[in-house]
Amino acid sequence: MSQFSLAIQKSLFKVALTFSLIIVTSFCSLFLLFQQPSYALSTPPRHLTPQEKIDRAYEYSEATGLLEEDKQASQNANELFDYGEKANEKTVVSSQAENSDSNLIEKAQEAIGKAIGK
Repeated sequence: MSQFSLAIQKSLFKVALTFSLIIVTSFCSLFLLFQQPSYALSTPPRHLTPQEKIDRAYEYSEATGLLEEDKQASQNANELFDYGEKANEKTVVSSQAENSDSNLIEKAQEAIGKAIGK
């Protein structure tokens, strides 16, 4: 009878231990799955003055600070850059408008055409 009761106690202890481990694992997974939202960016970003932008750029490096000074000195310093548009498109179009002379490629094509006899 005593061996029978010991066997029952051991099996009940194993069942209770297994059940408690399952419960602890479930609670731990709940804490991992349901995290509270972060309110780090809940306040709107503060717009920096031109001098603060320059100072922040100098913290990175002197060259970055010089570039930021040049940017702030330009007329369109506070305009946002349109990433959908090509960065070089305006400069290429404006340089072609300013230099109405034929470019090097066109001159080379003309020279090849003259050499071939077209």
